Parts: sequence; C-alpha cells; structure tokens
Amino acid sequence: MARPDKTMRCESLVLRILWMLVFLAAWYIAVPLLGLVVVAQLLYRLFMGAPSGPFMSFGDSLSQYLGQIGRFAVFNTDEKPWPVADWPTAHVASGEPAHTPKEKTPEAPISVTPVTPVATVAEQEKAPDTDLVAEVAEVAEVAEVAEVINAADAQGVQDDVAAEGVKTTTDANITEPKL
Repeated sequence: MARPDKTMRCESLVLRILWMLVFLAAWYIAVPLLGLVVVAQLLYRLFMGAPSGPFMSFGDSLSQYLGQIGRFAVFNTDEKPWPVADWPTAHVASGEPAHTPKEKTPEAPISVTPVTPVATVAEQEKAPDTDLVAEVAEVAEVAEVAEVINAADAQGVQDDVAAEGVKTTTDANITEPKL
C-alpha cells in the first residue's frame, strides 16, 4: 500500500509540472519581449543621448520575472511567479541616468490685449445703429423723391402729348381733342 506522504508528494509534483508548463509558455513570450525592449532602448539611447526611464524600469522588472520563472523551474523556490504572485518591481538603476525631456519655454513673452466684447444679435436688435438708421432713412427719402420725379415726368409727357392733340378755346377754357 502507498504511503500518504508519498502520494502527496506525487500529486504536488504533477501540479508543479503543470505550473512549469504554464511558466514555460510565459517564458517563450517574455524572452522575445525583453529582446524588443533591449533594441528599443538601444535606439532610444542612440537618438536621445540617454536611456529611457520607462524602458529601464520595464526591462528590469521583466528580467526579474524571467529570473523568478527560472528559480521556480529549477526547484530553487516554491514561490510561483506572476500571475500567481505580484509582478516584480523594478530596482533603482545603478547605471547611466535616464533621459529627462526638457520643458519647452516660450522665447518671447506672450502679451495679451483685452478684447472688447461683441454685441450679440439680440443686443444689436435692441439697440440699432444710429448711422445705419440714418442711411436707411436717407435712401428711403431719395426713393420717394425719385418716385415723385418719375411720376411728374410721366405726367409731363402726358401733358405734352395732350397739348399737341388738344384745341383750346379761350372763352370757355374747354379743351377739345383734335380729330
């Protein structure tokens, strides 16, 4: 008959093997990701003159995670890495300091001039422009005068036509049309 101690160790070994397979899949994802971070950090360093702080901290925590997987896989520890445990926190960088972006300062001071508020449409309707009202009134007067002149001209033309074709008698002051 099997001893309970031996059965318990066998079950825990099977469970550990399953966890090792899960962490092996995580390893195959994390290693290329770390390679991408290394290349990105190198390019950032070449173009900006200093390494990126976020790349430094993520690369450090990712490499710690890979170390946790390795220690669990070789039976150095029984603590399972992320997602069972917390994600490892990055250590303080001991190498080259991270790049800090410079704040942009304006070269010339910006001057602000007060702007007079523009009246809204409702305010413009309430208080009409007096110059505009005077112009409209003047145009209306000119139009009325033009109508009177046109009417007078038209009447004058009719009078001229009537004068040519009408015979006037001086005694009765009666006009007769000419036939």
